[in-house]
Amino acid sequence: MAINFDAIFSGMQNGPEKIKENFDKVNNGLLWGQSQQFLNLDGLNSNYTSYKIRNNGSEMHIGMYVTGDGRGSCYLPTSIAKKMGNTEIVGRTDNNNFGFMHINIDTGKCTFYKPDGSGMYIQALVPLIEH
Repeated sequence: MAINFDAIFSGMQNGPEKIKENFDKVNNGLLWGQSQQFLNLDGLNSNYTSYKIRNNGSEMHIGMYVTGDGRGSCYLPTSIAKKMGNTEIVGRTDNNNFGFMHINIDTGKCTFYKPDGSGMYIQALVPLIEH
């Protein structure tokens, strides 16, 4: 069903353009920024260790595959980590066990726990909050 907005906008100067501009601002904020790599990878598979931030800064997507014994680490910029707080993110190992990634709010350091030596996949959407 189509709605005719001409009667609503007829008396408004640049009405349709202003409303479209506002919708475009909202839509742009929901898009994702460029993929970025975690910093200072130590003992991690660097082929799949990335994150993206929504253009409006409200959410972060994390995608990782952690290999080895899980003692590796990496860093997020502290400006991002502080918006997350101390966060535990659950991952699934190749042997169908669970592990996690811990993100420290003060340093941005990410550490990992895995119950076995298999690889661990992490896919997460994390809200970012201004403190």
